[in-house]
Amino acid sequence: PFTLAALAILMPLQFPQAVAVSGYRTPYTPTYRVSLLLSRAVAGLVMGFANINFIATLLDLFGASLQSINPHQEVVNFNDVRRHGGGMGIWLGIWTWSFIGSIGFGFFIGAVIISRLDVDWGFWVTIILTAFVLVLNVLVPEVRRSPYRRSFAEVRTPTELTRRVARGEVMMHLYSTGPKWWVEEVIAGSVLCLRMLKQPGFIVLSTYIGWIYGQIVMLILLLGALTSRYYRFRPQYVGLCVLAIPFGALLAVPFQRASIFSRARQKPPRTDSMTVNKRLTWTSHFVRRAVFMISLPFAGLAYTLASVGPQVSVAAPTVFAGLIGFLSNLAIAECNGIIMETFDTSDLQAGMTGRPRRDLPEEIRKKRTNFSSFPRVTAAFAISQAIAFLIAAAATGTGGRIERRLGAQAATAVVAGILLILTLLLIAVVTRFREVQIIPSQRYGTNVLSGPEDEWKPVIIGNPSGTTRRMSILELGNMTRWKEIRRRNRLTGLEGY
Repeated sequence: PFTLAALAILMPLQFPQAVAVSGYRTPYTPTYRVSLLLSRAVAGLVMGFANINFIATLLDLFGASLQSINPHQEVVNFNDVRRHGGGMGIWLGIWTWSFIGSIGFGFFIGAVIISRLDVDWGFWVTIILTAFVLVLNVLVPEVRRSPYRRSFAEVRTPTELTRRVARGEVMMHLYSTGPKWWVEEVIAGSVLCLRMLKQPGFIVLSTYIGWIYGQIVMLILLLGALTSRYYRFRPQYVGLCVLAIPFGALLAVPFQRASIFSRARQKPPRTDSMTVNKRLTWTSHFVRRAVFMISLPFAGLAYTLASVGPQVSVAAPTVFAGLIGFLSNLAIAECNGIIMETFDTSDLQAGMTGRPRRDLPEEIRKKRTNFSSFPRVTAAFAISQAIAFLIAAAATGTGGRIERRLGAQAATAVVAGILLILTLLLIAVVTRFREVQIIPSQRYGTNVLSGPEDEWKPVIIGNPSGTTRRMSILELGNMTRWKEIRRRNRLTGLEGY
């Protein structure tokens, strides 16, 4: 119902915008300008509301697991709750393309429309597309079955069944109790986002994602200005040149399969420690990430050198723009994967939707909870996209002014230089440099699940061969799965980042 309401509200908001741009308006009458900006602001609010619901729905459908047959960082456990759902793989690339590639595709459609029709037709087309999506949303079945569309906590005993029903998942996740009023869920969501923002490693990661998004928006504007001003292209051909960016991003989608640039391993590791050893080779996922992340700002510098004007063929800046789209899709998809790997705690809840792990104690296995939209992962996506949209809005509002003051080449060079600095910072925060104890020493090598029912038992994931794990600044954050494991294993003395 929330998504349907957002889409239904979005359609009438297009009418005042279409009316405002349907003809010449005097700058001395602010009525049309206010109606245009106000309608767009409300449209941004409702679409943001729909977007966060779409993320939760997709995570319900596909899960937040990047585990392949031979998973990275741990030995496979087929009963792991993170494997429930459709899994990620190539869908991770499709999600990322929808995030960055759709901008250039929309620019192309808009350029084709204004080449033949008036500007207001762009809003009429938006109304038609929104109506189609609205009907599609009604026809597509719900991700969850009817009994599971509310959050609940459930405890089964031989004699009774206790269930706590709630309407909010974030508050249930943070405080193990549901909200009585909707505002309590909003407050819980704000608290969760603030806790996420207190992690320096996550701030670097989310800023990196946002800057790439802003670079794509700036690149679309500058490439459009270059081809229209210096090459004298008509709007439809300007849009065709910009289409190279989403096309390049689309070529990166298949590379998210686990067998290409792979997070799978041809020879699976026997223990957890073998997957986090200090040896770096071309087969290391970290090396592959670093190579194409560093390649992205240099692709931006290559575009800068190629965008000098008519003395260089228009194919040169267009090809480099497509290369930036390709590398941007890879980089953001990897960042989304890092978020899922780091903040997915679905298998660490008191219970979970689906089958519990077999190695959980009985008093934990008999509990079941139904909050499965991954609140920490969703909050991380929401924060990253909010930063991205703010940077993109700043690029759109100041892009023309920056181009006139610095020049198009200098502007793209500055953006690429800042991206290079952020890339080096990101590599620094995801580099594992510190040995951290994960499993209590007194429990290692013993039958940790034996003993009385009320005896405390530590959390052990996978098939570890030691009690420690090398971790990065990002993984040492207070909201990561590894911090949660240490907290549950009663290991103190290491402050999170």
